[in-house]
Amino acid sequence: MIRINTPDGPIDAEAEIRGIPINPLNPPTMEHVAPIRRWENGSERVWARQPWIVEVSGGFQVFCIQPAQTYPTSWGVFETLQKAAFCILDAPETPVQVSWLESDLDF
Repeated sequence: MIRINTPDGPIDAEAEIRGIPINPLNPPTMEHVAPIRRWENGSERVWARQPWIVEVSGGFQVFCIQPAQTYPTSWGVFETLQKAAFCILDAPETPVQVSWLESDLDF
């Protein structure tokens, strides 16, 4: 077991690749949890925007939870650990927020 230190607290896992937990000890629950509660609960907050990999039969599954989500979502199952890690490391950036001018809102 190794410990990965994050700004929101530590994550214990079997292994890691560039800060990505592999088979973490206490990932967030797969049940519905109110997003506000996730931010208030330190053990859940550590997982917001922190993808992780779980070994499953037939490959490696990637999970992630965004701050407004009620439960983790799967990014897919991959044949190898390297492909799963690449999915995370090469993930698209968060969309840029659209900005507008004050005059655009003049109806």
